[in-house]
Amino acid sequence: MALGTRFKEYRKALGLSQQDLHRKTGVALSTISLFENGKGQGLSLSHFYLLLEALDLDTDPGLMIPQASRTDLAGQWEKQNKRRKI
Repeated sequence: MALGTRFKEYRKALGLSQQDLHRKTGVALSTISLFENGKGQGLSLSHFYLLLEALDLDTDPGLMIPQASRTDLAGQWEKQNKRRKI
């Protein structure tokens, strides 16, 4: 699942509209819409953080990463650390 789609699900689960996010963050509606629809490749890190903060996800942004991806990342991390110890 794309990051923007996952974000959209969190937003809707909280009962927030894109307009609500715009008011809370100042991020343009078009930017929010493009991000949620997987077309927001130009989303700045600062805007992404503002959006996470608006959903109270800024303390654990890992919640936005699907579980399968977390497992893959953990495996890559372990391989990298094993190489360093050798």
